[in-house]
Amino acid sequence: MPKKTSCERVRRVHRAVVLYFIFVFAAMIWPIYPLFSRVRPLILGMPFSLFYLVVLLLVSFGVMLSLYFWEDRRGEIE
Repeated sequence: MPKKTSCERVRRVHRAVVLYFIFVFAAMIWPIYPLFSRVRPLILGMPFSLFYLVVLLLVSFGVMLSLYFWEDRRGEIE
């Protein structure tokens, strides 16, 4: 099995991040969001649908922050 080059690994990580954000986009529109669009139960004082969106936003922030630190550690950010 040939050894993967650094460029292939970077491409694979970026592809995974893009696929994750496509999933998040789909999770916020018609096919998936109606499954979670209800008021009850209240979680941390928020309706469930708002809590669902906040969780997606916070996880997306974590993904972007992780990608930033990964690229910074590799020396790709100037």
